[in-house]
Amino acid sequence: MVRVKICGNTDAQQVAWCLEAGADSLGFVVEYPVAVPWGLTRAQARPLLSLVPPLTTQVVVTGGEADHVIALARELMPDVIQLHTDNDLEDTARIARALAPLGIALIRALRIDVATGQACGTIADPLHAVLALQETGIAALLVDARTQQLPAGTGARVDREIALRLRRALTLPLILAGGLTPENVGEAVEHIGPYGVDVISGVEASRGVKSPELIRRFVQQAKGLPDRGSVASAHSHGESS
Repeated sequence: MVRVKICGNTDAQQVAWCLEAGADSLGFVVEYPVAVPWGLTRAQARPLLSLVPPLTTQVVVTGGEADHVIALARELMPDVIQLHTDNDLEDTARIARALAPLGIALIRALRIDVATGQACGTIADPLHAVLALQETGIAALLVDARTQQLPAGTGARVDREIALRLRRALTLPLILAGGLTPENVGEAVEHIGPYGVDVISGVEASRGVKSPELIRRFVQQAKGLPDRGSVASAHSHGESS
């Protein structure tokens, strides 16, 4: 069954909603080098990370210079660092090597420009980029969409055929992000078969404001689970007949 990450959590209430919905992984955007609606300082992130229980994965999403990423990881000690900037291969490998003795896995995002279909970073061809990145010591690769307006959380979809080709070429787990919503995540999982899916804006009522109902529906649709409300209603109906 696909793993689900709900990203961009900014307060304790959102963490509770994600846990109640059955999310496998919770993401916190910490000291990202570009201003985003979900940005936290490390001081703000620390108490939120402590709310994530055992067997649910804490992911700190960050980026920028390798020294900054490594120092942040050492201070917060999450389960996973998600590198969501276009660091070159040498930088990515350096971060992966530094995190490994700490027991912290590294997920590297590969952002695909929605206008051109090209990968952001030093290798423009998405297939060549993922094959090179999987040799850097990362634990998984996340494919996301990028626009001129936002580096992530764009609401724009990654081309499904590109994502499918990348998943088939990778020996590492592929995590799919970009434009996923409760309405389309089930189809995306069925078509591409990713290890995991990642969402921010697709579970928001407005920019930066999460909806507990959208979170619940997203997890349900991604995992192909029956709607708990519908099951309860059907069960009650059966008992009364």
